[in-house]
Amino acid sequence: MNGPSGRLNNYTALFVSLLMIALSSCSAINPLPPEVNLMRLDVQEVTLSHVNLLADLRVFNPNEAGLTVQGVDYTLKIEGIEIFSGKSRMRQIIAPREYSHLPLRLSSAHWDIIQLLNKLPNTSEVAFAMQGSILVGGNRLLAQRFSFDKQGIIPFQKTGL
Repeated sequence: MNGPSGRLNNYTALFVSLLMIALSSCSAINPLPPEVNLMRLDVQEVTLSHVNLLADLRVFNPNEAGLTVQGVDYTLKIEGIEIFSGKSRMRQIIAPREYSHLPLRLSSAHWDIIQLLNKLPNTSEVAFAMQGSILVGGNRLLAQRFSFDKQGIIPFQKTGL
């Protein structure tokens, strides 16, 4: 004796089951972490109160499907001095097995960077260490966070000085 309410319960149970299967299959597809590299750091402007830099992050998507970048959290050290930390929210799709460039606008009121710039008047390269995480996924609810920790030497230009 399946009445109208019995059929509704069956349809509801079927719908919930299909929804759970769809969600579990989406979570089973785990993307490989993207490769994040700091390629360049340009000083845009230095004033008595702040310093503005533009960091160029190159991100490689090693996956067979596109990745949607939702944002980047970062801490940047130059020549061993912690200069910047923060969050950048963006939405950019990176094609499968492709590189993309993500510009990060950095601004700081710290006196440390002005001292650093005074130490490096004629230097075209600097040592850096950048730690953080990149948030990828189609929506924020199902997005995944991947950590990165990079060190090296990068070009350094004082264009706005």
